[in-house]
Amino acid sequence: MARKTKKEIYADFNIEYVKCGTVDKLVSPLGLVSPLLVDGNGKIGKGVFHFSTCPGNKEFAADFNGLHLETIGTCGDTCPGCYGFSNNYKRFGYDALVVRTVLAREYMDFTRRAILAQLIADNVKTVRIHATGDFFSRDYLNMWKDIIRRNPGVVFWSYTKEYAAESAFDEFDNANIVKSNVLDMGYNYGHCDYILAAYNMLKAMGKPVYICRCGIDKNQHCTNCTACARCQHVLFVEHSTNYKAEKDPAYNAVVDLINSQGNEYLI
Repeated sequence: MARKTKKEIYADFNIEYVKCGTVDKLVSPLGLVSPLLVDGNGKIGKGVFHFSTCPGNKEFAADFNGLHLETIGTCGDTCPGCYGFSNNYKRFGYDALVVRTVLAREYMDFTRRAILAQLIADNVKTVRIHATGDFFSRDYLNMWKDIIRRNPGVVFWSYTKEYAAESAFDEFDNANIVKSNVLDMGYNYGHCDYILAAYNMLKAMGKPVYICRCGIDKNQHCTNCTACARCQHVLFVEHSTNYKAEKDPAYNAVVDLINSQGNEYLI
């Protein structure tokens, strides 16, 4: 039996798929939009799709398809050094994030169906929920749980600062939420001395913990590591224009610790 075309797959979910030259587009309540899952970026790597919303709790706006869209970031707070406000995101603008945030907030059923269809149409195997953004409502969290439940062969992971969402994926074998809160200590990213202290504290409590290698290895991507898909406590060395980890006196100690972790999560 011939495999269905993308047009047929999207039609199964009551969504119209159109080809604009060489670009895929979907007919949405906001007009033509790109498929909602994006394939990789400079940090994640190709083959890992992600869905992101506006970061922080600041206001955003975009002119799109003749519409003026306004929304607010989906995090309960704007964290110091937020990666979502880095030059990497500003360079490409926030318009796509605004569109996805408005769709997720105002047209959640369309968002759910569009993602379900794309998982099949693009043969997606790995999804990072939120390169930026967070779970902004119970309904939105339940939307993702429905998507995960219907796709047991796809690996999903996310991060959250919302305590109510930390254990939301525990019922699934194919999904994980990394705790962005390190108990009462702070967030799961920071300067080298902070990462050392957070790691040692979690280890002393018997918690499984892993420091992401991206902070010391530019060839490390989510495509060749499964830590965030399997471990609830993952720590990240801060990478920003204002902080250069390799110049930190504690950098070598972090490198030694990362290298001592072994290859449990590496592919």
